[in-house]
Amino acid sequence: MSLHEFTVYLDRQPADEEFDALFDAGLDDTTPETNNGRGLLHVARDADTLASAILSVVDDIAKAGFHVVGIEDEDLVSLKTIAARLGRTPESVRLLSTGKRGPGNFPAPLTGDGWSLYSWTAVASWFAQNLGDDTAADEHTRIIAAANHLVRARALVPDLAPLAALAR
Repeated sequence: MSLHEFTVYLDRQPADEEFDALFDAGLDDTTPETNNGRGLLHVARDADTLASAILSVVDDIAKAGFHVVGIEDEDLVSLKTIAARLGRTPESVRLLSTGKRGPGNFPAPLTGDGWSLYSWTAVASWFAQNLGDDTAADEHTRIIAAANHLVRARALVPDLAPLAALAR
């Protein structure tokens, strides 16, 4: 299993008593937030694939009485998350980030004290340019984008069954 991080936007802002319903529905691996009157959950879910993590979160949110209306990726990532997204070991990524392996010039962390966080966009570009490894980064980005389009389409047309052939 790998850790998958992303943010989901809810159809409404949870009332105080609804936060327990989210937790009870299996969303104890999320951090709820209200931003400009919108409800959102920052997710850090262990799952075999990003797609299965997204589907399980969407199902859990429905159990709590909400609907997902958008999905986006977190750009700030740890070395452990970078490793998981690229199918590498954390030690391999750490050695690349310190210049002990690879061509050097790994993107600098965006945070300086304590736990270092990196820009996923910058790191994915570095891997593509320097190691020719853009498959995992592109797949991750494509899955997040596709999931976002699908949940937005579902908000427009709640019964997508007549359009299912488009997914082939």
